Amino acid sequence: MQNLFIGGSSEIAKKIAKKLISVENISRKKSPIYSKNYIVKNYSSKNLQLILKKINKKFDNIVIFNGYFSNSFITNYNEKDFNNSFNINFKIPIAVATLSINKKILNTNGGIFFISSIAAETSQMGNAFYSIAKNSLNFAAEILGKEQKKRGIRINTISLGLIKNKMGKSVLGVKLKNKNSFYLNDNKFTKQIIKIIKNKKINLKKIIIKWSALLKFTIN
Repeated sequence: MQNLFIGGSSEIAKKIAKKLISVENISRKKSPIYSKNYIVKNYSSKNLQLILKKINKKFDNIVIFNGYFSNSFITNYNEKDFNNSFNINFKIPIAVATLSINKKILNTNGGIFFISSIAAETSQMGNAFYSIAKNSLNFAAEILGKEQKKRGIRINTISLGLIKNKMGKSVLGVKLKNKNSFYLNDNKFTKQIIKIIKNKKINLKKIIIKWSALLKFTIN
């Protein structure tokens, strides 16, 4: 199974890539984990088009990890901060997906998976801009999936719960006596994601992986 990771320098992406055989990466940083790295200085449409022109193979899966979190409140609306969050969490993932589709680098019944967040489904104070952007991403992914269904391209979102990384530790408003016990277990959630992307029957789904005693995922 041939996989292409976008934003593969993220902590989550590298943990998943380690457990897969063939993964290539489009990112701002090179990593020895990947069989091939395509370095992009920034994710403008022009730069992405140039990178995609260098790819002369097809993939079974494209997994898009781009994401950025910062504490934010609607009350303290800041246009620059909002635009930055919306650009990284929504515009770039959608641009990557549509450019990849038009470049035809996916195999028949290939899948595009957007890594999203359970923040998209909640109105938690302090996560305003991030939640809005991820909610928009999930909605856009659903529309894109319906548009691409006849072409045999599967579109899904995978919304993750709290992860013990830089982003997870910075989440505001999580009031738990033992926060560590509510972080997703690295080995378990990476296995779940791999299981999902290998399943060629999953299409037009909002998949949620969050903490529970058994760490089960739900598919809506």
